Amino acid sequence: MELARALPGAVISAATAQTLCMRMQVTQAPFDDIRVRKAIVMAVDNARIKQLVYPEGGGGGENHHVAQIHPEYFALPKLERDVEGAKRLLAEAGHANGLELTIDVGNTDGPWEQTACEALRDQLKDVGIKLNINVMPASKYWEIWDKTKFGATAWTHRPLGTMVLTLGYRSGVPWNETRYASAEFDAALDAAESVLDVEERRKRMEKVEAILQDAAVMVQPFFRPIYTVVSERVGGMQLHPTNYHQFNKVWMKG
Repeated sequence: MELARALPGAVISAATAQTLCMRMQVTQAPFDDIRVRKAIVMAVDNARIKQLVYPEGGGGGENHHVAQIHPEYFALPKLERDVEGAKRLLAEAGHANGLELTIDVGNTDGPWEQTACEALRDQLKDVGIKLNINVMPASKYWEIWDKTKFGATAWTHRPLGTMVLTLGYRSGVPWNETRYASAEFDAALDAAESVLDVEERRKRMEKVEAILQDAAVMVQPFFRPIYTVVSERVGGMQLHPTNYHQFNKVWMKG
């Protein structure tokens, strides 16, 4: 960012729904115990991870994969870190003496993914969880992204929250890397998708988001911003959230 600001021109940014899901497969131990998943989620301060990785721009993640910029986003109560509560849940799940885990990350969209995993590691220490980070080549990660029981997967921007939820969290869909399956969630998502009115859809999304958040299938700390530098000679440039180059309203200044 410092180098970009030193260049002639201006740094512009765009909010996006691009994100990192540090997700757990609910069918594999120890993540088949919801107490373990909830302990991991409760141990984490998403806002602090965002501040470390993307201090400027972007949006906070709430562990349900719907971004604030999605038109149907419903604002749930703010998540709060609860270290003592996380410790109690771990003890109830049989891990009173701690737990050792490994997360796979491929930096498929850049080294910021590894940085987020390192921030997660540092926070989990406070509840007695030792997190090892297995950094893989991007091509190798994409070979196992839907198989690893704990992985950090980058998801790109999609214009609607319902789109990504249908792709990634419906029971049995090919991209459901968490193996999460809930008839209640599927029905709630059906209900949200069945209406065109955005205000009515937002009301129905409250239940959708809450069900997925309560299932504790992932730590999703933020939705990242993107940036570019625009020359002083260029006018009308706007950054697209998926970095598409759209120049229909761009001109060169005389």
